[in-house]
This record gives sequence, structure tokens and C-alpha cells, in this order.
Amino acid sequence: MKRYYLPVSLGLLFAALLPAQPTAAPANGAPSFEVADIKPSDLSVTKTGKGRMLPGGRIEVPGYTVRDLVMFAYGVTDDMISGGPKWVNEDRFNIVAKAPADAPNSALRLMLQTLLAERFGLTTHREDKPMPAYVLTLAKNPPLQPAASAGVSQCHWTELEGGMRRRECQNLTMADFAKELPATGGIGIVLPVSDQTGLKGSYDFQFEVGTIRRKPGGDSPGAAMPDSLDTDGPNIFEALQKIGLHLESKKIPVTTIVIDKAERPAAN
Repeated sequence: MKRYYLPVSLGLLFAALLPAQPTAAPANGAPSFEVADIKPSDLSVTKTGKGRMLPGGRIEVPGYTVRDLVMFAYGVTDDMISGGPKWVNEDRFNIVAKAPADAPNSALRLMLQTLLAERFGLTTHREDKPMPAYVLTLAKNPPLQPAASAGVSQCHWTELEGGMRRRECQNLTMADFAKELPATGGIGIVLPVSDQTGLKGSYDFQFEVGTIRRKPGGDSPGAAMPDSLDTDGPNIFEALQKIGLHLESKKIPVTTIVIDKAERPAAN
């Protein structure tokens, strides 16, 4: 069964996907963590958990594979990654890294790419592949408002009554929002999302969704889930429609990541 999860707290480490081209180790001067400790994960002691960023810039990623880290760094789902030696899907690592406390999300995702290149010897290239995905477009009369001020791009949940939750986002581009959707837990989006809104600026917005009562979609690889979910209140499709966004499932060319080379990291 394919894995489609992405830790919500690391969702905005996603990088923009570019047209197909080789990717080598980042050039000198690329953003990097101040320090990073990488150790093999002893699963008898450490369980795989959600990566998180703590105050002060400390980042903890427990028990993750290189494949998981590529998902975070490049903003892709599991079925958008291919290639690489078998161990990149099996060996797990605990990573503790330190970034500047005020580092923007765009820099954080580049730091993770640098870490993968420098410590895991990762090289990749990109290939377009037709696959099921979601397309994010504008609905009629979009009420989206430009961001009130510059600042950190972020989204968070607020629990409401009756099984409802409110998602509030500040200073977020539609491109980053599209990348974040598969990483947003509890809304049922398990496929890549392509931003085709044409909007270039940053926006403040919020929407409310109900709790999903049944498991959405199928378990088969690449299975597209239905646009109608059994929820206590509006599903994600209905919620986005209210703020002027339309989400539709289609089979489209999606830029995927092919792992050309990876090496187990040397001991710290």
C-alpha cells in the first residue's frame, strides 16, 4: 500500500517543482542548517513520529527514511518518487538540526535539500509523469484578500464545536498552499495538488471543514479519491469553494523526483 502522509508541521518545507532537469549537490552558498546531527534510528527505542520545529530553530525528525526526507524537501507524495538503492526506503534515521530562528520556510526547505546532498550524497533529476492529481483553480468572484503584512507564512488549526475545524493561513502563496494540501491532516487529500490559479501574491484566508467519518479514496497506488467526502459539515472541496477556490481531480503531467544516487551518511 502506498504511503501518502506528510507531517503537517513540516509541510511548508516543500520546494517548488521545476521543469525536468538534473539536480546535483547545491552550489557553495546554498542555505544550510547551522548544525545537523544524523544517527541511525533504533526502532526498538525510537518510534517514527512527526517532524517538528521548536522555538529557537531546533528541528527534530525521528525515525525517517531518505524517501520520507525527499518528500518533505521537494514537496512530493510517495508515488512521485522513484529510483535509488533499496535502503533509501528502509533504513531510518534520527535527525536533529538547528536553523536560524527567523529562517523563512523557503530557506528551511532548501536547507533540507542541502542536508540530503551533503550528508547523504543525494543526486536526483526530475521527470514528468501522467498521474492522478488535483488541480486548484479560481472559482467565481474569489474573496481572497492579499496578505495584510509581510511575515512568516503559516497555517494552523482551531478546533470548533460539532466536529468542525477552522484552518487559518497567513501570508501564504497559492503555490505553497497547493503543496501544503496533501500534508494537511484530516481533510482527505492524498494526491498531488497543482496550482493553476494564476495568483502570484501572498494571501490571508481561512476556511472551515468537518471531521471525515470514513476513510477517503482507495488504497491502490495512485487511486484518486472521490470529490465527495462523508464529513460532519463541509468537506474540503465545499470549504474551498466558499473562499473562491475550486479543487478538481484530473490526470495531468506531474513532475516527479528520480533518485539517481544516495549514500548512507558517515557517523557524526
